[in-house]
Amino acid sequence: MMTPKGSAGAQLDLTRYVHILFIAGGGLAAYLAYHIIENVWARFSPDPSFPLLFALGLTVGGGIAFYFWRQERTRQLAQEVVGELSRVTWPTRPELGAATVVVIVTSVIMSIVLGLFDVLWGWVTTIIY
Repeated sequence: MMTPKGSAGAQLDLTRYVHILFIAGGGLAAYLAYHIIENVWARFSPDPSFPLLFALGLTVGGGIAFYFWRQERTRQLAQEVVGELSRVTWPTRPELGAATVVVIVTSVIMSIVLGLFDVLWGWVTTIIY
């Protein structure tokens, strides 16, 4: 069942996405914390302990996510971002395919033009020098 935009159900759906956003951010922070702690630990100890590093990474990442989730301003900004993204008109599959073809063709044409310019410039500089 679809909930109409602007209803309490639609607001609850957006809140779910905000929570998913914070969980994903916490996962990313945990991943980065794990690798940072692992690199620092490897400088002082030849054999870092995976379970300990994993627990430290999860603790740091979870703590960062929880800290930002508790901040009212951060939650409000995340809610606004999710709300704006829900109003975006996303391209259809044919529009996306056409735009992709335009980008690829433009890239090929520009690479040919720049390649010719490079060859020409190389030829001019060999004549001068």
